[in-house]
Amino acid sequence: MKKPKQLWVSIVFVLVLVAGSIALFATGTRPVLGLDLEGGVSVILAAPEGTPTDVMDQALENIRNRIDAFGTAEPLLFVTGNNIEVQIPGLARGTIDERPKTQFCIAGEGGIAYGCFDEQQAADDELAGAAVEPLVNSVCLTGDVWGEQAPCFGTQEEADAAIEAIAVDKVQQQFCLTGTGLGTDPCFPTKDEADAALADIGTVSSESFCVQGPSGSTLASDVGAACEPTQEAADALLAGFEVLRSDAEFCVVSSAEEDLGCFRSRESAEARLQETGQERLLQVIGQTARLEQREVLDILVPVDPDYASVPLTCATETERETPECSEEALAELDVVLLDRDGETKYRLGPVEITGEAIDSASAVYNTGGTTQVAAGWEITFDLTGEGADVFGEVTTRLQGRQLAIVVDQVVISAPTVQSPITGGTGVITGSFTETRAKDLATQLNAGALPVALETQQVLTVSPTLGDESLQQGIAAAIAGLVLLVVYLLLYYRVLGVVAFLGMTIWAILALGLVALAGRTISYNLTLAGVAGLVISLGVTADSYIVFFERLKDEVHAGKSPRAAAGPGFKRSFRTIVAADLVTAIAALVLYVTAISSVRGFALTLGVATMLDLFVVYFFKRPAVMLLCRSDRLVNMRWFGIRAGLAADHELSGREPAPAIAGGSR
Repeated sequence: MKKPKQLWVSIVFVLVLVAGSIALFATGTRPVLGLDLEGGVSVILAAPEGTPTDVMDQALENIRNRIDAFGTAEPLLFVTGNNIEVQIPGLARGTIDERPKTQFCIAGEGGIAYGCFDEQQAADDELAGAAVEPLVNSVCLTGDVWGEQAPCFGTQEEADAAIEAIAVDKVQQQFCLTGTGLGTDPCFPTKDEADAALADIGTVSSESFCVQGPSGSTLASDVGAACEPTQEAADALLAGFEVLRSDAEFCVVSSAEEDLGCFRSRESAEARLQETGQERLLQVIGQTARLEQREVLDILVPVDPDYASVPLTCATETERETPECSEEALAELDVVLLDRDGETKYRLGPVEITGEAIDSASAVYNTGGTTQVAAGWEITFDLTGEGADVFGEVTTRLQGRQLAIVVDQVVISAPTVQSPITGGTGVITGSFTETRAKDLATQLNAGALPVALETQQVLTVSPTLGDESLQQGIAAAIAGLVLLVVYLLLYYRVLGVVAFLGMTIWAILALGLVALAGRTISYNLTLAGVAGLVISLGVTADSYIVFFERLKDEVHAGKSPRAAAGPGFKRSFRTIVAADLVTAIAALVLYVTAISSVRGFALTLGVATMLDLFVVYFFKRPAVMLLCRSDRLVNMRWFGIRAGLAADHELSGREPAPAIAGGSR
């Protein structure tokens, strides 16, 4: 038998691990709950039949990146054939946290803030230096040559430069205006007519009146720039501004405990919280977000004679599922696509640039400047090294022409290339709302889905139902533990206390491992996982019973408890190892072959079963051996070790008889 010092070292080692697990819980590290316990959403997305495995894996990774941008809890994603299952626990558990913060804001009607400062003097100075200035909304070209397609520019200088780029050239016995950016250059029988058409081109501008600060920047709020269509309205807007003190801010905190932004009013925070909700997230993860840039060859509006006769490319869902409408098949072809207004048709050339050339994108609010009114929400992007070279070559070649920005076969905007863009950056404009701009930036950063996905099923689990499932699981575990402990105490007396302490240690260590797995390998504890832990509790109880029965056999054979402890454990441990290994192997096979939450059941069952071997060897073995060394605990009336080991014989009235079982060969 081992020396008492070695036995105590083993027990202390286990207790240190238990203390570490408790400290882990005390510092806020808890098991990460899965969908059925935390509440959330599960969605199944289907790809077309025959989609390659590598394409499905890339789609899954891009979806994961999109979900991460929302700051939600760690998602669970599985690929099964042509289906992708996405589980997002805790989606409905975002909160609004009110935090103390003193700031001074320039506020207009309704308390809308147009800028906040840490010091009141800074806010007063900003408001005192504010003034109403006329700013150019746009400058459009005029003349009969444009028809319904007159281009517009942000400044007068850009419009003048566009006119200067137009020239009269002789083309096949006609005189044409080149450099207009139109799909077809307007031509005339004589040079005089062409010169007259060129001379007829002029500009017309529209203005807004905006409140600008001392720095010349237009004041803006979350709802837009401080601009009005008339001088009088802008003056009234400025007159209504005042500096208000705020002593709190409202911050949106996701279910993953990440800050999603802080706001001056609770209403604005609630709007942000709503943006992270289920409906918007499903829209973002399911959209392909395939970005292309193509040259504009022609623009057709409903009043054009040829409008009805020009069919759209891949207009129906059935057509889009055919190989002829795949991204690769259409890349080198001219296409006809709709504008986002649902009416205007664009005839476009082959793909010049794709979204793969974008390195990063972000949604920003353009507050304008001294010469241009705020353009609203837009997406700024940085290109990769190779993408910057391609973009520079394309914008050089298409200078003076329109380059359409297409997302998922819808034309978002079609700006005119004024000059080569070689700096590796660009801007996408298109009258975006804040939500649409941020969603598109998220999709561009995460990458386009390499295949079109169709939503097959959406399942929502409320937090209330998840809490109920969790409480029922905990109740089942506690009830099972209490009944087991009562049985062990009545049958094995003081050894039942050892079993109770051992199972408590096992439970603490098991929860600690689950918590660590949640933080390190993104394991989410589901109801199936809880079931695995509860079943493992029975496996652990079997280990104690096997040892105690083997010890009983040794004592009935005539040995003292002290002499029986060592041989009894050695022989019973073989049985315990064999039984636990069978369970662990079954759990491993189930984990490899199963999917979804069944794998969680297999994982907790397997890990908890192997943990049982650890507790049996490093706690139960030394604890029983130390108890057997105490004559007082061995011979204690009714509750002692000898009484527990002889309980069944006392109940039956039989005399102890030698028994040979489990001996070594």
